[in-house]
Amino acid sequence: MGWIELFYDLVYVATIIQLGDALAKHPNRGGFVLFAVLFTAVWYAWTGFTFYSNRFEVDDALHRLLVFVQMFGIAAMAVLAANVFEGETQSFALAYVLVRAILVAFYLRARFTADGGRELSGGYTIRFAVGAMFWLASAFVDPPWVWILWAVGLSIELSAPLSRKLRELSQQHPPDAAHMAERYGLLTIIVLGESFVKVLSYLADGHATGWETVGMGGLALVVTCSVWWIYFDDVVHSRIRRKPGARLVWVYSHLPLAVGITALGVGVKKVVAADPGAAMTAARWMFSGSLGLVFIAVAVLDWVTERDESRLDDNARVWIRLTSAAAVLSIAAVGDLMANWICLALIAVLCVAQVLADLIIAPLSTGEMDRESMQASFTLDDPATRLQEKTLTAARQRRDPLEALRHGTPSDLRSGVYFFFMQGGWTRLLSAAAFGYLLLNLLFATLYTLERGNIANADARSFADAFFFSVQTFTTIGFGTLLPATGYANSLVVVEAFFGLMFTAVVTGLVFAKASRPQASVLFSKVATVTDFEGQSSLIVRLGNVRGNELVEASIRLSAVYDQVTEEGKSMRRIRDLDLLRDNQPLFALTWTVVHPIDHHSALADATEGSTSGSLVALIATMTGFDGTYAQTIHARHSWYPEDIRWGEQLVDVLSEREDGRLSIDYTKFHDTIPDHPVG
Repeated sequence: MGWIELFYDLVYVATIIQLGDALAKHPNRGGFVLFAVLFTAVWYAWTGFTFYSNRFEVDDALHRLLVFVQMFGIAAMAVLAANVFEGETQSFALAYVLVRAILVAFYLRARFTADGGRELSGGYTIRFAVGAMFWLASAFVDPPWVWILWAVGLSIELSAPLSRKLRELSQQHPPDAAHMAERYGLLTIIVLGESFVKVLSYLADGHATGWETVGMGGLALVVTCSVWWIYFDDVVHSRIRRKPGARLVWVYSHLPLAVGITALGVGVKKVVAADPGAAMTAARWMFSGSLGLVFIAVAVLDWVTERDESRLDDNARVWIRLTSAAAVLSIAAVGDLMANWICLALIAVLCVAQVLADLIIAPLSTGEMDRESMQASFTLDDPATRLQEKTLTAARQRRDPLEALRHGTPSDLRSGVYFFFMQGGWTRLLSAAAFGYLLLNLLFATLYTLERGNIANADARSFADAFFFSVQTFTTIGFGTLLPATGYANSLVVVEAFFGLMFTAVVTGLVFAKASRPQASVLFSKVATVTDFEGQSSLIVRLGNVRGNELVEASIRLSAVYDQVTEEGKSMRRIRDLDLLRDNQPLFALTWTVVHPIDHHSALADATEGSTSGSLVALIATMTGFDGTYAQTIHARHSWYPEDIRWGEQLVDVLSEREDGRLSIDYTKFHDTIPDHPVG
């Protein structure tokens, strides 16, 4: 990204702020439509220059002069945007014509000076020139012809990349994907920053008169930060799918995203300025509607992108965004039935829930090595640094030898929802079930309140009554006080009852499957010892059945994981089994001492104290057995790393006999070792 591009973007900051201020003065449907049209013109002016700069790298005096002239045109559009809302369109149209004329000049210059892409630049020159002609003609007519000519001009320009010829030429001269992601990310930062500017400027002007207003501002900033997280932690780093039209969908989806974020800044200020205890009326659609538009745009971006490290199918994100958009729009539909702070709090919870879902689906992991390498280049060679490097090296060594970061996994072969919940803890399952339960009831409660009189014996102005009626219908409770009173309500009850039965069945199945899944209570010694056993140097580890129930036909397998280099110079990770004196137990109820004799056939034959850390990665033990309590086969696994091997030591005996004849196991000493007794 060149410095002139960053300087060029500054004028768009002022333009977007002016468009947002104009929308704030006309917070109605007509005002939003006009705002969207003007924003589209500004956005595509920025996009046209961005694609030109991406394909044709020019930075001479003439190029800079043309950029400055175009910046003056954008500045004029910023100044004149407010006049369009008052009916004066001529000046804005002429300013836009100037901006497009400079872009046409850019492409004409590229056609005659650039080595490649001359036919591509010629195609864009013609289409942008034709579109500008319609804008020029609009300066000499009155409404409604102005809006018609603007619509035709924008349609010609927006459809230019969609033509078959230009798509084929674009494939021959593709844009730099990394540069485009950076540029659109920067534009998103610009429009997102307006939300912060509007909220903070409002509070700084002396309106922060109480904790209620400050709290509302805090919730609004939570929403803004969540939008940032959703985009920059998910979309901007994702790879566009290799399918027809995906790149264009990615680009054009940023238009409704930018429109929604800019309108969100206006809505945020109006929500914060409203009375927290009053009903959210005028500002609810500006705030909730624009946020819903943002979520829908991000859903489309998720649909055309893919992630290497995601745990779930990429489509899971799409459904999360669309569901959140539906929930936010539902809140807008019933906003006049709830207090302002309740609406804002519910929306903030929905936004934070999406962030948590992103963290669970794709945990932060892919950038660890890059950050470490970057940090090393800025670190001095001192004792503290060397100690830190040793700590990082030890942490890397203790990684599970079977753990790997999987890149490029096909989306349809990743973990499904069932596997996702089975693999996670109870908190993941129960929190998802509770959130889904509340969200579905919120959606149905909204549908019940679309018309008054749908619920008998309910307060028509109470959203709480509609919500509680939804809960009773969803769970088939039916206390008999609240009843459906119209045909629409009865039809909705039928649909909700079906969803309630399906939701209950799915959650019940997941809870039962998770609760009934057997879990082994086998304790492995934290250390492995190398000592003499029956006159033979041996590797010894210990297992204990902590639960003390019957484990029938238990078997164990001990393997050594090595990193080796073949004769051809290829690095390979190999696993060699270690022979055991006894690898099975008919009944494992107490402890089990596993012994591997280190003879000349052993994988550890050449290993000595202090020399195992070279190629030996870890020792892995896997145990299976039939659990009599669960009546199912259980599994247990443990790994020992080179630093866990104790040479010349033996495990402390933990099994003893009490005076009454019963055996006693002291698990407090289960991992303790003592030095070998000296011979003679």
